[in-house]
Amino acid sequence: MKKYLIALSALLASYTMSAQFTFGVDGGISVPSSNYGASALSSSSTFNGSAKLGACYDGYVGFKFIPLLGAMVQYGANMNSINTSDWGNNASASGGATVTEYLIGPFLHIKILKLKIEAKLLGGLVSSNYPTISQSSSFNGITSSVVSSFSTGNAFGYCAGVKIKYMVASILGIGLGVDYVGSDVNFKGTSTTDAGPYSNTESTSGKMNIGILQATLGLSIDL
Repeated sequence: MKKYLIALSALLASYTMSAQFTFGVDGGISVPSSNYGASALSSSSTFNGSAKLGACYDGYVGFKFIPLLGAMVQYGANMNSINTSDWGNNASASGGATVTEYLIGPFLHIKILKLKIEAKLLGGLVSSNYPTISQSSSFNGITSSVVSSFSTGNAFGYCAGVKIKYMVASILGIGLGVDYVGSDVNFKGTSTTDAGPYSNTESTSGKMNIGILQATLGLSIDL
């Protein structure tokens, strides 16, 4: 039994000594899809985001504990403006929509000369902040406005991606990556306030299926 414990300890020590870290940042374009990018107005239970092409970035740390496989944690954010014309000719938004991810999971690492190929499948919390939408209208000299406010939506989500890195130096790499982020986010406590002559406030909730395709360029340090 003792010799097996010694062999196991030696094996773990060899893995630890050969373990490698990678950390870096990426930035690029964010292409919305699913309900998040749909331009048609929503039903009572499904919310469409009317999100437009935007920007994204992420930061990550990976720990490769065996030759091909490792674990990674990642924070990412997507910033997309809103096509307010879907809400009406006189609609305006308080800003853009933001989708953030807090993820962890395995990644695969293959090295071929100065090229490194990484594939990842991460899961965790996806959070969506949607701007306040204001609509105004006038009829028979009476002006009214409707303000729709949205709570932050949180749900489990995932990110699947692949990256090709070229090592320009022994520890410095430049990488091109493609990721897909997906989640079903519930917006609870959404309120709509009519500030017209018949003022009232209604609270509803709705689900938005988020799909985002990301194309990124980034820098990494591999130790």
